[in-house]
Amino acid sequence: MRALQVHGFDGTHQWRLEEVPDPVEGPQDVVVQVEATAISYVDLLLARGGYQVKPALPLVPGTEFSGTVIACGAAVREGIRVGKRVTGTSFGGAWAQRLRVDAGAVEPLADSDAPGPASALAVTYATARYALVLRGSLRAGETVLVLGATGGVGLAAMQVARALGARVVAGASGPIKTAAALERGAELAVDTAQADWRDELKRLVPDGVDVVFDPVGGALLEPAFRSVRWNGRYLVVGFADGAIPSLRANLPLLKGAALIGVDVRQFREREPEAARVNLTETVRLFSAGLVKSWVAKTFPAAEWPAAMEAAADRATIGRIVIDWTDLR
Repeated sequence: MRALQVHGFDGTHQWRLEEVPDPVEGPQDVVVQVEATAISYVDLLLARGGYQVKPALPLVPGTEFSGTVIACGAAVREGIRVGKRVTGTSFGGAWAQRLRVDAGAVEPLADSDAPGPASALAVTYATARYALVLRGSLRAGETVLVLGATGGVGLAAMQVARALGARVVAGASGPIKTAAALERGAELAVDTAQADWRDELKRLVPDGVDVVFDPVGGALLEPAFRSVRWNGRYLVVGFADGAIPSLRANLPLLKGAALIGVDVRQFREREPEAARVNLTETVRLFSAGLVKSWVAKTFPAAEWPAAMEAAADRATIGRIVIDWTDLR
């Protein structure tokens, strides 16, 4: 089989689409014939050696995918079988025609679920649901501020929040992105590229927001935290800005608010059964049409350099997907 393999962290000139050994399933594993893989911010960090966990070289990156089960171990859980279409996650390995993965990390898809949008469910959308439901306890009627609202996980958070009955305020940089956020599920939007964006948020939501979903970090953290109302919850999802900010400890005290970490990788490792249920519920929302998975563009695997460039472009709205079905 062929896979996109990283041989060094100095640039994409050290990445090669090449032949690698076929995976072999263990007792609790499945082998999936990959149809599509969504490229996330974490994938790019892993491939560049910039993630908090640096894997050994060479490596095949890729953390979320959709495809068809082609082999099952003897102890695979009920409901997973050869021929079943699934979405799933793996800490690396998904940028390939086939991969081996624990059967607990995949979830069956409906026959009507398209492979491209479905490929972003097991990390991007599962992260959004884990954050908002299990960490943030978001309830119907509450207001949530989603920062980085037109990125992959930001779009997912807006969709999940709407499905929960919450009011969504999008935080996005620039008029193009704020307009895109309003078209994709936000009720209100603020341009976080403007110096007075917190004043605008206060005008729109005078009493403050109940929950902040923050995959951006950087300079947005403190003004966003100051916008949380009493008993609010601030969800730290990531640092797409590149800068890890600090927050004065008196602010949570004065707000009676909680600063809550969201690490879906550790969630899967430490609470595998709860993570499996979270993925099941995420796929249910998608298959029922309650959330939409936004794909910006799909590239054939042979055009992976263009796919990586598009995925790294901050102007991209939604996920970039690699299609593995036409690779010869």
